[in-house]
Amino acid sequence: MFFINNYSFYSTHRKELIEFLSDYKRMFVVCNMKGNKDKSNRVSFIDTNFSDASFSLINILKDTYLSFRVLFKSKEHINFFVSPRIILLGILNSFIFRKKKFIYIFSGFGYLFINQTLSSQLIRAAYMLLLRASVFFNKSECIVQNKDDYEFLKNSGINKKHIKIIHGNGLNHKNFVNSNNSKNLSIIKFLFVGRLLKDKGLIEFLESSKEIIKAYQGQILIGVAGSSDKNNPASLNQENLKKEYDFEEINFFGDLSQSEVMDLYAEYNVFVLPSYREGLPRSAIEASLSGMPLILSDVPGCRECLEVGKNGFLVRDRSVKEILEKMKYFVQNKEKINQMGTYSRKIAIKKFSGDKIFNEYLAIIKE
Repeated sequence: MFFINNYSFYSTHRKELIEFLSDYKRMFVVCNMKGNKDKSNRVSFIDTNFSDASFSLINILKDTYLSFRVLFKSKEHINFFVSPRIILLGILNSFIFRKKKFIYIFSGFGYLFINQTLSSQLIRAAYMLLLRASVFFNKSECIVQNKDDYEFLKNSGINKKHIKIIHGNGLNHKNFVNSNNSKNLSIIKFLFVGRLLKDKGLIEFLESSKEIIKAYQGQILIGVAGSSDKNNPASLNQENLKKEYDFEEINFFGDLSQSEVMDLYAEYNVFVLPSYREGLPRSAIEASLSGMPLILSDVPGCRECLEVGKNGFLVRDRSVKEILEKMKYFVQNKEKINQMGTYSRKIAIKKFSGDKIFNEYLAIIKE
């Protein structure tokens, strides 16, 4: 059984994995369906009115009770909880259901672990205390997506026997085509795909874009795809961004379907995600599978996707200067785009393909 915040996150990040596992065992997904109707006969959904993103005490207690009711009625032994907020619900319930297996999938540590305000630090300390207790008393397990997060949990007092690295959720690389050879390089197109959050480094990317547009007039196009997340304190408003960065060369596409995002990967040349921290950026993996070189921040999660100089470059987080330098590199060395893009796809297939990742999860279920 998988506990996930909402159906949208399931459909974009976990659907392929869970449908694969459903070939071997009946799978349940507990999430807020938000009016969506899933037509799959392979997965059973339990519509639960989980709150969005909030770590407020009232919402956490409400959602803990909702998950308690599901766990109480369920005969499923293995229960996966996905993302820090939903994991907290699992942690609290693990002290009640001692005979059930709780597995926490950290897709990233998010705003709570990036923000350095006093309130965030206090919540973070309480969170880690509860996590350590859950692992110790209930033998709960943690799955992380990169080496940095593995070391973070280990250094936070989690026994390494209870931490496993699985690189993402798995993607079918056959759904992605390397279209680099057919792209026109007379205009170099840089693409950002992700939620419109300050933590994604979007402001730094737009500031760099503003400068490179001025330096290479008529030779640059910028694309930004993604929606605002009103429940996230780091959320940015798209309309405000459009006013602030009012350039003909900058296109804000908003929230797109997966097929529409795939079309952008096929059209644009270089992928840029200067995030402050990631678990493992799915959009960067998708761009890699589409044959795009990458410009990513030198932070946890992003490092896993990149071999410096072979399929792109790492830049210091929050550095407009370094992002701009690497964007200029691709404008001045256009021949590197196809070369690095081809290698990017090879890396992604080797490390992140569904064939590898799905079977790692299947092994957990079969234990």
